[in-house]
Amino acid sequence: MNKTVGSVMDEGARGAIETSIRNIAAKLLESGEIDVFIGYEEGTLPLRTTPAFISHPEDAARLVWGPTCENNLTVYLPEFQGTVGVVVKSCDVRALVNLILENQICRDKVKIIGIPCSGIIARDRVRKALGHDRIIRNAKVTERSLVLKGDGFEVEMEIRDVLAPSCEVCSYPVPLVYDVLVGDESMARSAKDPEAGYLEVEKFAKLPPDARFSYFAHEIEGCIQCYACRQVCPLCYCNECFADRQSPKWISRWRGLSDKMLFHLGRALHTAGRCVDCGACRRACPVGIDLRLLTKNMEKVAKESFEYESGLDIGGLPLLATYRRDDPDGFIL
Repeated sequence: MNKTVGSVMDEGARGAIETSIRNIAAKLLESGEIDVFIGYEEGTLPLRTTPAFISHPEDAARLVWGPTCENNLTVYLPEFQGTVGVVVKSCDVRALVNLILENQICRDKVKIIGIPCSGIIARDRVRKALGHDRIIRNAKVTERSLVLKGDGFEVEMEIRDVLAPSCEVCSYPVPLVYDVLVGDESMARSAKDPEAGYLEVEKFAKLPPDARFSYFAHEIEGCIQCYACRQVCPLCYCNECFADRQSPKWISRWRGLSDKMLFHLGRALHTAGRCVDCGACRRACPVGIDLRLLTKNMEKVAKESFEYESGLDIGGLPLLATYRRDDPDGFIL
């Protein structure tokens, strides 16, 4: 099955998508095609949604869709033994493709409900624009703006001004793999030139080595070693993370900079050629660590050196599982 469910732009976009997701989930559950449907439902705080695990058709009415649906739901797929339906944005489905290529999930066991993406809100950018001393009591999301209310204030801001950084440079806003595409390409953000996503990386690379090290040291210094970044990453699925190994012991609980650097740089290297820039790690970090300069640089290297982009080809092989006689080897001493 590979089909599109109507154009939603003429029907009220987000509301029509929401209705379609609910109908699809209910039908898949009623027919027994899936055992559980994973989507989004309203959270308990403004501008928040939370993952919803639906196993009864009547509960599909809880499902929602909008620019606050930030979670990469593919992180849950390896845990399920039955057949699962899942809502995916364009970056999410690239992570799903990697999970399939790496034999973590079976393609026949997942029904992919793709949503052309118009961008996800970055709450840290909302807080910065609003002011950190203001507490949002109520939020209304319209087609193009956010209306935020709190004690003594009401502020409206454009969604495009507070989009996640990865959304601003997304080259594939429409899912490349799906069983059902809800809507059509017209409701997605315009695809960006891939090179635009590397401009900041190229600018950073021109800095002296000491300046680059100082940047990462400053970012990582605040790490509290909660490993939330690891937990939300769909591609961090090792049964035992190197950070948890006791023999040999790679990382102590001393919380010194060297141990923090080892974890973050080690995790980044483990996702090299696999990261899809979904932004899950950045959103999950309670202290706001952002290593996108590092991960985007590795993405750039994979593309320029090996002509490889992560999660695009479900019929291919992972970058590190391939070999060509003409592979570049200039890094070998």
